[in-house]
Amino acid sequence: MLQAVDRQANDHIARAQLDLFHDLSDRIHLTPDERRRALALSDGDWRAWDNFLADGPLPSWPPLPDMLRHLGNVTFKLLIASDSRTL
Repeated sequence: MLQAVDRQANDHIARAQLDLFHDLSDRIHLTPDERRRALALSDGDWRAWDNFLADGPLPSWPPLPDMLRHLGNVTFKLLIASDSRTL
């Protein structure tokens, strides 16, 4: 039971971070391919994470901790780029 709760919490955090990444990407008009490249994902991995965002299963690659670290790093860089464009 506890594992199911942990899994739901992890899924929620990952989806929230992906949503933030896409919101910032929209703000600076990144195409889907530019977003995929920013996260250094293959086409198949990109589709798996995109499917996850639409309530699909959690992809196995990259592992969730790695994906969250990478999302945080890239999202931070997008935020800086977005802020510099609005100045």
